[in-house]
Amino acid sequence: MTVADNKTWDFDDVADEYDSWVHGDCPVYARYDEVLDAVVAAARVSAGSRVLDLGTGTGNLALRCLARGAAVIGLDPSERMLANARAKTRGNPNVGFRQVDNPFLSIPYPDASFDAVVSTYAFHHVSHRVKPDAVREMLRVLRPGGMWAMGDLAFANAWEEQNALRQHDWLEDEYFIRIDEMRGLLVELGGELRAQQFTGVTWLLWAENAGRHSSGAGSCSTGASSSGCAYSMG
Repeated sequence: MTVADNKTWDFDDVADEYDSWVHGDCPVYARYDEVLDAVVAAARVSAGSRVLDLGTGTGNLALRCLARGAAVIGLDPSERMLANARAKTRGNPNVGFRQVDNPFLSIPYPDASFDAVVSTYAFHHVSHRVKPDAVREMLRVLRPGGMWAMGDLAFANAWEEQNALRQHDWLEDEYFIRIDEMRGLLVELGGELRAQQFTGVTWLLWAENAGRHSSGAGSCSTGASSSGCAYSMG
């Protein structure tokens, strides 16, 4: 990605304040815990599931997946955010965290590696230009029949997005998900997008992987590493 495509993706400078933000009174994170719980439920995370958490941040979504007995890999561009995630999960052998500059576009794992791919409050940092490529990459590492689920800032269409930007001075101009575009892309890939609105700006999106996508060449050695890959689970 170019810098313009990736304008607010690195959260190193705010890593220590992030958890207080999401549990504070910022409208962007209204119903935060409910959204995360809904993503885990939509992804059908259960004991033994292999879960990939993209934009894992401080690990709040990963913790919920671990609580259901899943094995979790979390990717994020921010090493300081990941340090906080590692501190929360220290001693748990079922989780690994890895720093990846573009976690939605360069997933370092083979095809069909995971039962679920999840993400919350991160995909709006990926530019509209490359969002289709990112969806294909997520589906590449998801097994056929596996679940993709995301909770994020989204709007029904570009008109709704612009209307919200005019109405809310607290809403920054980001690469918000446009549900009509996402639905069309999932149809092209043989899937069906489901959506549930939680707030005026926050939606839950989920779909089952139909297995119709371009295969990439992701790879990762098994076993623990200093980067937190540790993909010997499952």
